Amino acid sequence: MLKIGPLSWGCEKDSPSLVILCFFVYKTVESLLQSANRLHVYSTICSAIVNETTYGNLCNRKEQFRPVLTDNTSRSLWSNVMGLDADNVEIFSRAVDKETEVQRLSGNYLIAYRILFNLPAMVTCLLYGSVSNRIGRKWAMVIPCCGSVMACSWFAASLHPRLRPIPEAITLILMGALSYGICGKSSAMSMGANSYITDVSSTEERTKLLGRLMGVNFFGLCIGAGLLAVFSRFHGIAAILIFVTTCDGLLIIIVIFFVRESLKQPAELSILNTKPIGPGLTVDDSEQRNGTDSHNCFIKFWSSIRESYRFLFSQKVNNLRAVLPFLFGSVLFNQLTKSGEQDAILLFVTNRPFRWTAEWYGYYLTVYYGCMAILLTVILPLIESKLAPRDSTLIVIGLCFKIARLLCMSFTSSTVLMFISAVGGSVAGFISSGTRSLISKLVQGKDVGASFALVSCMETVANLGGGTLFTSVYNLTLTVFPGTVFLIDTILHVGVLCGFLWLRHHVQTEDSQCGLSE
Repeated sequence: MLKIGPLSWGCEKDSPSLVILCFFVYKTVESLLQSANRLHVYSTICSAIVNETTYGNLCNRKEQFRPVLTDNTSRSLWSNVMGLDADNVEIFSRAVDKETEVQRLSGNYLIAYRILFNLPAMVTCLLYGSVSNRIGRKWAMVIPCCGSVMACSWFAASLHPRLRPIPEAITLILMGALSYGICGKSSAMSMGANSYITDVSSTEERTKLLGRLMGVNFFGLCIGAGLLAVFSRFHGIAAILIFVTTCDGLLIIIVIFFVRESLKQPAELSILNTKPIGPGLTVDDSEQRNGTDSHNCFIKFWSSIRESYRFLFSQKVNNLRAVLPFLFGSVLFNQLTKSGEQDAILLFVTNRPFRWTAEWYGYYLTVYYGCMAILLTVILPLIESKLAPRDSTLIVIGLCFKIARLLCMSFTSSTVLMFISAVGGSVAGFISSGTRSLISKLVQGKDVGASFALVSCMETVANLGGGTLFTSVYNLTLTVFPGTVFLIDTILHVGVLCGFLWLRHHVQTEDSQCGLSE
């Protein structure tokens, strides 16, 4: 009887280090691609609205956060930057109006891009929990790379000179975002890499490996931003697409031929005796007999999702029923605040008294992500080998440093203190790596894929809502006290800190009673 099983190649081997390297390369090129493509959306909209022969280099200006000033001196300076005649006030005024129109329309299309990019990925990651148990972890890492290659094809097609920017070119860009989102994007890659490392590592070394995985994630963000600057200076979007496609193609080959499947016996499915109801999902014979209506298809689909995540509220998880929901809730909270803080910090530091340029903001992100990467890849392994702290201890330490960083940002007006807070706040990387490690130790082996799929899904949902929520709070409190949003964030993190202190006490109590390790 024909069954689905993993392919096997002679050169494959278990190698969490190779998977971490592949994840690093993937995050680097994804950071480069997404940053470049957001700029590509802006330039596409701008070219549709602006007549370059009339308004100079409005679409290609270097300063992304230059304020619109109306006094005569600023008019003269800015008109020179845009290549306009300072005496032609009418053309200058029209250029300002055009820029406002470009920013508004670009904002709308960027929102559409974000939705098409993240919403399908959320659904895909929900399905990947059970799919990876059937097809294997390595294929869960291959699919996002294939999605990136397909997306680059759509993005490259939008560069055809005979296409109108709106609606033709921008439609191709949005189709690329949709195809990448359907394949799961970085959320699926993260889920696959986390699940693979959990499968092949022991409980003792898992925290170190997952911390290293989080570390290379931030290294990738830093290097991707640097590559964007290099490509933007010497080449363009076409060269970026070629580079990203080449790297993702190499990753596909490496993962398929050189990474051994971590699941020793993936769930084998008889194709003749099962009926597919979704990507990688099946139902039993009794469900097949009742599945004649389209309504029943939805019921069976929902039943499969529910069965995949029933472990979340199971009493068999080390007798700690309330712990897993709390951990998953903390994952959602952490990503929600992290994504929201990015937008709020951008608005905060470009406002008075800082008035940072894009260059200084880039330096700030480089310091923050670079310190976090060094902390997770170098310092955390040393701490693990010498002190062997509990995961909950690392999480509590990370929360304390993040609370201190938020308080500092709330009240400071010094650029130096902002950078110091970035260095100290990088310890917050312990929160995510410690939570993931704790989740992997509390769920049973067959539920690891579903647990990390749920983590990736929650992070995708948080990316959608975090920026909108924090930006709204910042705008509402801007005239009262600009640091209000960070004070509110501090209070929320204090509540989460209390929750993890309770979790430590609860787990220690269970350990003493049942002899179970955390």
